[in-house]
Amino acid sequence: MSQLLFPGKRLLWMDPAGLPKLFDPQTGPHCCAGMNLALKNICEAHAGDVFACPDMLVAYSPTFDEYGLIVHDGGASTVAISHCPWCGSALPASQRDRWFDELAALGFDDPLAQDIPEQYRSAAWRLKEG
Repeated sequence: MSQLLFPGKRLLWMDPAGLPKLFDPQTGPHCCAGMNLALKNICEAHAGDVFACPDMLVAYSPTFDEYGLIVHDGGASTVAISHCPWCGSALPASQRDRWFDELAALGFDDPLAQDIPEQYRSAAWRLKEG
């Protein structure tokens, strides 16, 4: 995600192997059958890496509960989307800012350089009760 395209948006740059695991195509179900199919990486040559496969168009981050169109530039960039390209449904509001805010409240100001709590490396942090 480009800071130039999205000024004021909190960005988290990392190696795809870094923490947290931001994109997991197997998480679902999603808003419609079209989105479910678009998020399944069935390419044997690129299994496990949605950003390497040129046939993958959309990525989903369970950590942030956000969807994005994949920018095939050799990295792990996406352009955030707010509506499903197939059914037009509004997608969930991104939890990216909440993730940063909760970690900051716990004293973590650089999530990649610090050993953040395990629950913040997946969707567990936003699915906890309370």
